[in-house]
Amino acid sequence: MYSLDRQTHLYLHIADELRSRITSGELTPGNTLPSERSLSHQFEASRITLRRALDILEAEDLIERRRGRGGGTFIKSAPPTVEINRMEGFLPQLRERGRTVASQVLVTDLVSASSEIADALKVEPRAQVFRLVRLRKVSGVPMLIEDSYFPVAVAPDLLDQDLTGSLYELLTNRYKAKPTSKRETIVPALATSWEQRKLQMRPDQPILRIKRTTFASNDTPIEFSIDVLRCDLAQVEVVTKPLPST
Repeated sequence: MYSLDRQTHLYLHIADELRSRITSGELTPGNTLPSERSLSHQFEASRITLRRALDILEAEDLIERRRGRGGGTFIKSAPPTVEINRMEGFLPQLRERGRTVASQVLVTDLVSASSEIADALKVEPRAQVFRLVRLRKVSGVPMLIEDSYFPVAVAPDLLDQDLTGSLYELLTNRYKAKPTSKRETIVPALATSWEQRKLQMRPDQPILRIKRTTFASNDTPIEFSIDVLRCDLAQVEVVTKPLPST
């Protein structure tokens, strides 16, 4: 059983279970979900709790509710696939597909670089760097936490700017530091309690922890980030292009 309070978090379990059935192919696009009465009985939940779970799946664009004759709750599609090796990242790809993407700034600060951050950004240990933590939502659903660090020399007044939009566009247009390449390490993990709250997850749900160093054209590091991705909301794809012909 889950350690979180059942009455408060049962709807997250229901949403997770139904989402799993969709992503596994047990429920396919065009299929209908059982009635609310049947699902309430199956999960031993009230109608109100069940509807909160269905609200999540609807916001994730996995189901569609139709009223009237022929109505019901229909399966729409599995989570979208995003290419991790595209320079612009996940969220612009989802925006291209009609999803609404929004950012919430959680932390802005000037901090001393840890050894890991200093090594990635090629600055002195304990050097001052900007820290920016953002929660990224897709169609209103928390999907990604970005914990990013920037050398002060690259963007001296970064924290005075509007940080809800594209940071890569900001780096390119204001600071003439266009991101041209990146190096990423991806590790499956469990979220911390703080990450669980922000991403509205159960403790046992897996996440992908992505460490990324972004470089300008002269191979100068301009960003180091540790991202947390809800891997139940997106499928990550790696595309390898053919070598140029010689």
